[in-house]
Amino acid sequence: MSLSETSLRIGLLGAGWFGREAHLRNLIRLPGVSVVAVSSRSQESREAAQAIAGESLQTYADWQELLTRDDLDAVIIALPNDLHHTASIAALQRGLHVFCEKPLGLSLQECDEIATAVKDSGRMFQVGHEMRFQRLYVEMKERLDGGFVGELQLMWCREFRGPMRTGWRSSEAQTGGTILEKNVHHIDLFNWMMDREPLRVSAHGGTNVLKDREILDNAQVLIEYEDSRRASLELCLFAPKGGECEIGVCGDKGRIDTRNQALEMICQSFESEERELHHLADEGDGANFVDSSGRIDRGIYPQLQHFFECVRTGATPMNDVTSARRAVAVCLAAQESIRRKETVWMEEMRG
Repeated sequence: MSLSETSLRIGLLGAGWFGREAHLRNLIRLPGVSVVAVSSRSQESREAAQAIAGESLQTYADWQELLTRDDLDAVIIALPNDLHHTASIAALQRGLHVFCEKPLGLSLQECDEIATAVKDSGRMFQVGHEMRFQRLYVEMKERLDGGFVGELQLMWCREFRGPMRTGWRSSEAQTGGTILEKNVHHIDLFNWMMDREPLRVSAHGGTNVLKDREILDNAQVLIEYEDSRRASLELCLFAPKGGECEIGVCGDKGRIDTRNQALEMICQSFESEERELHHLADEGDGANFVDSSGRIDRGIYPQLQHFFECVRTGATPMNDVTSARRAVAVCLAAQESIRRKETVWMEEMRG
């Protein structure tokens, strides 16, 4: 029987908090998908996963042992960032389709090695950039492509929020840095909306308040794209009363502003005094989860739907290795710009 006629058997590598709350709870709601095994170093996490998916769920302390099963069609990789490269290649070499959480890799060399493994395996590979699947940004992109703002010139993201959880997410070595860990989502959204190649990156940042952590707790990033389009990112991780993420675009005919947590999109044409206010709730919000700063994250369910549809049909995922590599490259350029205190040209990052 073909994959389109059978239930896909899935292994989840990494059943920690994010693996369970973001992926497992959504996976068990998807039709035609059966989660048969999960891995986690923590016994508490393995037991929590069984509480969600049922006692029949097989659990492993070692993700590599899970990969020795011969009954899997695909895996979801929700391991710490520094294991994405090794786990992705191992799964592809086993002949499995792979959905890997962001970022694709901690270096461009890692990204390129995964891309080679994808090509050699012929398997489907998608990266977890769920913001492209949130209704708010899907409709924003549709309005951009429809010409609402005219010729796009500027884009921005401003996020003032509380700290991320401690643990491996506070490690420079395991995350690859704050911008790669936290803001690769926003950079990927910039790349998607701008629809141009990034040319150079200038950034500033520091660890000003959260001194118990290795990673940056604030940053400002400016990206210049082809045709003089520019995008700016402003991040603060020590604003416990915050949580809203404000993303907007402006062209020569109008602007669009969005507020992620309020699910609001405000559209303003320069030819009219009227402002359109839209409330855009995602379907299936019951499976969304609240992160450590109280923010609700969305887009997980539809991105998983998209992945399994691509597995069944052979279509190319929206978030493939090419787009994911580009997002990693811009993040690394931003972090390098902060380190060197100078502008970094993308030609250098592309090698």
